[in-house]
Amino acid sequence: MFNPRKVLRFWSRILLLLLPLYTSIVVLAFLATRLKAPPATGRQLGLMLAGSLVPATLALAGGLLLAISYLQALYGLGGKREALGHLVHCLFGLASFKPWIRVEEGKIGVPPKDLSSFIVRVGGPGNVIVRKDSAVVLEKAGYLTRTAGPGFANLELFERVYDTVDLRPRRWQHPVAGLSKEGIPVTCETDIEFQIQDDGKPPSSERPFPVDLDAVFAAVTSQWIREQDRPEDDQVLDWKGRIVVSTAEGTLRFILARYPLDRLIALTTGGHGHSRQDIRKELADELHRGAAGVGAKILKVELGEIRVQDEVTQQWIEAWRTAWEHWGLEYLGASEAHSVEIVGNANSEALVARISNTVNFLHELRQKREEDFITGTKLQLNLALRNIGSDSIALTYMPAEAMKLLRDAVNLPPPGGAQP
Repeated sequence: MFNPRKVLRFWSRILLLLLPLYTSIVVLAFLATRLKAPPATGRQLGLMLAGSLVPATLALAGGLLLAISYLQALYGLGGKREALGHLVHCLFGLASFKPWIRVEEGKIGVPPKDLSSFIVRVGGPGNVIVRKDSAVVLEKAGYLTRTAGPGFANLELFERVYDTVDLRPRRWQHPVAGLSKEGIPVTCETDIEFQIQDDGKPPSSERPFPVDLDAVFAAVTSQWIREQDRPEDDQVLDWKGRIVVSTAEGTLRFILARYPLDRLIALTTGGHGHSRQDIRKELADELHRGAAGVGAKILKVELGEIRVQDEVTQQWIEAWRTAWEHWGLEYLGASEAHSVEIVGNANSEALVARISNTVNFLHELRQKREEDFITGTKLQLNLALRNIGSDSIALTYMPAEAMKLLRDAVNLPPPGGAQP
């Protein structure tokens, strides 16, 4: 972006450096021509001025080329243009927003066709654009100077980006290999979500990822250097690696080693949730403590399936589990059938007692009541018979003698031997 004040300051510094030098050369050349006897003519004066200015200009150009070559050799630059741009910026400041770099998604992105690659390796003067999802820690001359969150940051002379941090939530899904209490190799699937600590403020459109700059500094300065025989890209363990590798894997292996295999395998069926929750809670507590030490916080901890690494052993376990599930279903089915039988027997006994009482009552009525009363009673018995017929359980468990007795009671002749 164009800034008139910055451009004016840039060219003013150039003039303040070059104008006194060339002015002194011109004055000295003019005095030399005047002190000469006879005094020099105008043409001689011009030649003398040219003879004085050209060597001075060549000396400045030679010094500039020497400085450029020194910067190339010192920082291993590929071209002279980057070194010249850095030298001009160091002497006269910035005429525009360039050079600049962008930090996005926790990474440094150098704009194409720009001199910004030099600012990454050497440092300022320059500018850093930090997106809303990132933060940076700056250093100068081997000292960590400051931490910058989302926004713009001006780099001082030789100040550069030491490290970047991604503020977005990170998710780690990985199988952790360990041993059971018996020493049998097992693998547990883990799902952990974590993030850099915030400053206690809620997210907003301007700050979707609130951040605590002290937590960013703690995360950047919590790196571990691992064994020298490891690959180069695996020798540095950053704050994410400390949460995942050091805390999560190490703690989970320690927890698994305290449980026998039968309890670990039972966790996969969902029927023994207490042990599973104990393991997950213990792992989560340890992760919260470990993450706080590197400026992070744990958002979620989940445990997946726990499996035995040996395939033959795993097949035996699957067969054992299937047999137990089959036995459980068979036992449950038998229990339900027994309960249905008990209910049916109780209902049938109640119906038999009810029918017996009704038949006895009808025999008494046959001796004492009139024909129209018995006819009404028979209609009620027909209705009761139809109700019994709609009950499948009653029909199943109803004794045949009881059904015959009920039908005989319905077809009883009225007093006097006449049919209804």
